[in-house]
Amino acid sequence: METKNIKKCVHCENRAKEDSGQEEINFAVLLALVPLMTLTLFSQLNLL
Repeated sequence: METKNIKKCVHCENRAKEDSGQEEINFAVLLALVPLMTLTLFSQLNLL
């Protein structure tokens, strides 16, 4: 299978970099909130 050499515009490359950075930040926030949500669930179910 051949790979085509497709050039992207500068705007598209910058947008892709910004999007990937934003996704990384969102994932980090989600991972930080998982323990809090777990503790809240367990305390609401009177398991703690």
